[in-house]
Amino acid sequence: YHSSCPNYFDAASVTTFALPSTTTLPNHSTRRLFWSSTDVEKATEEAPSHPLPVPPLTPSNLSATSLIAPSTVESLKSLPECQSVLDLLNGSSTFGEPARVKEAHSNLQRARDILQSLPELQVATHLLEVDLLSFCGKFDLALEALARYKHLKNNLSTEINTKENTQLQFMRAKLLVHSGQFAHALSEYEDLLEDMEREVERQMEGQQEENSEEGDQLSVIHGAAAMTGVGVTKLLIHAREASHDGGHESNAAKSEIIESIETATDMLLESRKEAVLSPKHAQLAVDLGLAASISLTNLGIAHCLLSTDDNNNKRSIEYWKSGLETLDTILHDAMHSYTIIPNYTFQSMESVRARLYCNISWALLGFDALHSLERKGGTLEKVSDETLKEASEAAKKALDIGDELINGPKMLRDDGINDGSTNDDAEGNDKTTDEQAPTRQEWEKILKEKAQEQRDNGLDSTNDAPKELTLSPLWAAYHRAESARALGLVAHCYASAEAAVTAEGLFQSALDASSSYPLGQSLNSRDGSGGKGVSSSSPNLGLIARDVRLWYAMLCDNWEKREGDADRLRLGALKIEEEGVLKGFVRGASWGEGDKRMSVSGLESSLWLLSPLDFER
Repeated sequence: YHSSCPNYFDAASVTTFALPSTTTLPNHSTRRLFWSSTDVEKATEEAPSHPLPVPPLTPSNLSATSLIAPSTVESLKSLPECQSVLDLLNGSSTFGEPARVKEAHSNLQRARDILQSLPELQVATHLLEVDLLSFCGKFDLALEALARYKHLKNNLSTEINTKENTQLQFMRAKLLVHSGQFAHALSEYEDLLEDMEREVERQMEGQQEENSEEGDQLSVIHGAAAMTGVGVTKLLIHAREASHDGGHESNAAKSEIIESIETATDMLLESRKEAVLSPKHAQLAVDLGLAASISLTNLGIAHCLLSTDDNNNKRSIEYWKSGLETLDTILHDAMHSYTIIPNYTFQSMESVRARLYCNISWALLGFDALHSLERKGGTLEKVSDETLKEASEAAKKALDIGDELINGPKMLRDDGINDGSTNDDAEGNDKTTDEQAPTRQEWEKILKEKAQEQRDNGLDSTNDAPKELTLSPLWAAYHRAESARALGLVAHCYASAEAAVTAEGLFQSALDASSSYPLGQSLNSRDGSGGKGVSSSSPNLGLIARDVRLWYAMLCDNWEKREGDADRLRLGALKIEEEGVLKGFVRGASWGEGDKRMSVSGLESSLWLLSPLDFER
């Protein structure tokens, strides 16, 4: 792809044709406010607020419902049948028993019967079904619902516009990946990329019609998302084929994977440098920076999984540290430009930061050497005290971030007494973490104080203050389930430091967290965690639930008279792989049930298939 359309990947041309003007920014752009010491950019139109809470922005995010127009959502909410489904999707009520899901499907069918005379409203219910099924981990059925929506929408008098069609294609590709249909997903991403290449060529030749609809102009994030999709799906295919055929794969194929993800990363970083220079593109710079940090996460994972060379682990850690620096730069630039970052964007940034710290800890501890679920009685190669300390610090930073995402900033709890200024490492030593304070806990307070100064000086009015949207309760629920990974890594650090009792307590907490997500396919795992089921609505959470059980089993393997517990934990991990959301994902749809089980790295839990919908609110 790099050679087929070189202009597409030229930094100057990407910036010229991909950075939208203020008139082509998404409607949600008016939610953010920009302060300048010399000029104040004010939105000319107020975007209508969406009637639904903002869903969590996570690697498994789909958000089909966000494609429904606010006015249509309001109409659907007037039907109790639709309102009950929306309550489930928004986290207002939990799925609970499987009967609730069946009831929701029945409600959707009744709603369609009622809405037969209103075809546009009836068609919109199929997008509700897509989200409902994907939250349940039923990705094949979600794909069928998505196909029905496209078919019925095309039968209406108004055809699907180019922008929505692209968003639906990204959605379909992600569902294909989650269901393990990687080859089909790759075809979707390649088609998206080829379409974008042709469009960029058309723009560069000056052939774009002057009256083209707003939103048709390509953005950097669209191009980077397509490139990321190509690279990540090829990586997933490689990981399974390497396990299937003994690891025989050409260096050229590996280079293609790296090149795709690397190109996406460079596009985002270069475009962000251009955007940050213009006050009117301040919000775009934030989104590009967030997308770049995600892409750096993917790039580090690709380097780590494509080679067993220790230098590749070091290179991966360098990429992940670059991702952390990118997030810090976003906050630094926002402070200097008086840009208020919405709460949902900041939470997304912090969740990416936590994943980066987890990946660093994972690589330092050498978990890439743990290849088999059946491994019994073995241990990872012992790391040096210095490496263990570094891994422990990274894992604890991830855990602290997770704690704040779930429970709120520490500075706002316990009357500000618990400021998070100290913590213990795996060896029990107190240490101060100065670098954690302003960037993660006080940035919003500082920004709002600066914004108030601007208003006091007459440069702004109180009516221009950003309006915060309501966040879905599922944000905290997802962060809680994902925090199991950080808990497990901290526990392993304590185990390596021969603090087995402390490690076990943390592992028990990790098991509880990994089983806490209210949505998904519930499994009664045999892992000794009190009989709790494991609900996973995505492969990302499924891999985390699997890993913490394997790590706990390693502790029990080396603990006298705990072999039975180790076996139960390992069986629980095996059941998570063989049933539910991981069944197709860990094997890939092209291999049969009788084939040898794949060895899928836990690093894949932080892979993120970017989508333009991730940045539109």
